[in-house]
Amino acid sequence: MDPVAEIKSRLSIEDLVGSYCQLHKKGRNLVALCPFHNDSRPSFLVSPDKGIAWCFACQNGGDIFSFYQAIEKVDFPQALKDLAQRTGVTLPDRVQHAGPGRDEKDRVRECLTAALRFFREQLVASDLSKAYLQSRGVPADQVERFELGYAPDSFTATYDHLLKQGFSRKEIVAAGLGVQRELAEERIYDRFRNRLLFPIHDHQGGLIGFGGRTLGDDDAKYINSSDGILYHKSAVLFGLHHAKEAMRESGRIILVEGYFDVLACHRVGVHHVVATSGTALTEQHVKILKRHVDTVVLCLDQDSAGREAAERAFMLLSAEGLHVQSVSLPDKDPGDVVQTDAALLREQLTGGAIPYFDQVLHRLRERDLTDAVQKRDALQCVLRLLSALPFAVERDDYAGKAAAALHTTESALQEDMRVGQSRQTNVAPLGGAHLPVLPGNVFSAAEITLCLFLFYPRLRTLLPELIPPEQGMAAALYRALQTAPADALTVRVEELDLPDEVRGQVLVLQLFGEEHGFADWSESMAVREIRQNCSVSNREHLRAKQQEIARRLLAARQEGRTEEEALLQTQYLEILKLGRMTP
Repeated sequence: MDPVAEIKSRLSIEDLVGSYCQLHKKGRNLVALCPFHNDSRPSFLVSPDKGIAWCFACQNGGDIFSFYQAIEKVDFPQALKDLAQRTGVTLPDRVQHAGPGRDEKDRVRECLTAALRFFREQLVASDLSKAYLQSRGVPADQVERFELGYAPDSFTATYDHLLKQGFSRKEIVAAGLGVQRELAEERIYDRFRNRLLFPIHDHQGGLIGFGGRTLGDDDAKYINSSDGILYHKSAVLFGLHHAKEAMRESGRIILVEGYFDVLACHRVGVHHVVATSGTALTEQHVKILKRHVDTVVLCLDQDSAGREAAERAFMLLSAEGLHVQSVSLPDKDPGDVVQTDAALLREQLTGGAIPYFDQVLHRLRERDLTDAVQKRDALQCVLRLLSALPFAVERDDYAGKAAAALHTTESALQEDMRVGQSRQTNVAPLGGAHLPVLPGNVFSAAEITLCLFLFYPRLRTLLPELIPPEQGMAAALYRALQTAPADALTVRVEELDLPDEVRGQVLVLQLFGEEHGFADWSESMAVREIRQNCSVSNREHLRAKQQEIARRLLAARQEGRTEEEALLQTQYLEILKLGRMTP
């Protein structure tokens, strides 16, 4: 079996797409919010039978290789290598080293892996780091599972080790492990020194960087890998690859602030938890979360900074249509609570979440709302949160609750909302959900006509009514249909004589027909649609042909090629005549 076929036999399209999106059953197919555009209703279709996934709104997708190339932004050789590694398929040497070969990304991954081995060895030898982990209550099995490490208190220990392992200066810097302060400066310093290290992975579990907690008195308590070809802090969620299975089961994700908070949640058996990596929640983070869950539970510090972060997170998450809940802990964060009352932490994480808006209203009731300044601040907070809710029903519900909490009338609150929105003040929502518009020209009239023949091969006697397409998928499918068995109820695309590069496109076309109910039509309706689409397609074809001949005729006339001009003039008149005959 060739590598491509073997990989496809081991990895289904639904398993691959399901690692990026939350899938829902729809008849024989599955649907998801499209990962390629800002989608607020499931428009991404996955067909296990055909082995393809496709969005008819933004026209992205394909088989497992096309999907992976598009979502990971890699070429086919890299997709082949990545999916072979994922499925345990051994590639021949000529394939393994095809294309750019051991490209920069591969070398950076290898450099990070070598560094991780070094850091883990250093942790075993470091009494300081082991003592710190013990003080934070981190058990040995968690150290192993999360592959924690230690960067020694040295300016060049990591750099020197990686040089001996065969990595170049450029590769060490590209991996975010070395720092070159000036381009002209020869010396390279270790980025991580005297720090406990947390490996950071992408959603598939691939190592992309590190987060480091100082064990000394550095001003920067935490630092992370610098942004590079693998690591982008605005799109990284620590613990995501550990959380995926639990996310699928629960339909929710808990968002915490730091690395130790993630570890604390895991210690009490709660695994659907992630943390941002050295940055506030971003729109990119939200889009990643939206692919996997419908509900996000905020478990952030209850100080002023934590509350500001929670409000901003609520604005971003709500604008994307996600449900936002919140958990309040008596101490600062899960990393603290787990050491004093692990049972309470588990109880709160598993059953203590309430809608975030309700939590805010509860806090507002504790304010002195007889004070004009405090009441105004509370009103502004409520207006900001209401503006982020994408659904009118939800806004109206919370407007009523907020009016009661603020001791005002709902009509007065609604008027404040209208005034604020008309002035475009800071209560405008951050982003917003909108419905995608399905383009009317996803497929041409000729392609839709040919799609109908896939469902009604017995009507192939009508095929000559369509002017044969001259290129692309339509031309290949036209030729293939001429030799397809006419007595079948439907046509199996897998059995058509099609070039490999076209077959996937035809499968998408057939999927389009299935979604639009072509198979449920009566034969008379199919005949009517075929003839109508033939007419539209033929007019489009003749119009394009007419424009092409007119362009060539003008060029021949200007350049004095009289014989060619006469021939083109004849062809032009024939096209005009055909156009008048076409209904």
